Amino acid sequence: MSMATSNATHVIANEKQVVTFCLDEQEYALDVANVVEVVRMVAITKSSQAAGAFVGMINLRGLVIPVLNLRQCLGLPDKAISLDDQLLIVQVGERNAALIVDSVEEALIIPADRLASPQHIAAELAQDLDAVAKLGDRLLLIIDPLALLPEDAVRA
Repeated sequence: MSMATSNATHVIANEKQVVTFCLDEQEYALDVANVVEVVRMVAITKSSQAAGAFVGMINLRGLVIPVLNLRQCLGLPDKAISLDDQLLIVQVGERNAALIVDSVEEALIIPADRLASPQHIAAELAQDLDAVAKLGDRLLLIIDPLALLPEDAVRA
């Protein structure tokens, strides 16, 4: 049986399980399948090769993990890194990264009827977002992990 309807291009086919986090006052999310763990901010070793959103590396139980400034990835205003920030450890394929976020909030299951494709909202959103979730009066921007970890940005 086909799930196609006249509204099919505006709604994502399946529910999504996500981990939500905040940057400034905006809520974002990543698919739970890409989230490895959440850790408190630790010392970041700067690299002379740091460029773009790449700010350095951390040693996480013997693994060297590159750290990305998520604010820069999303075009948000920069702010100083603080001990109150958290690191969201993510994995896409074989690549790992630690994303600097203000706070990690919760894990959610979002029904398909609450998800909209970003292509139908604004074309410029489509490159960074996987979906937009409508949760009552909240809008949750679900980030496309492939947009965060392109082949040339992170080598794990």
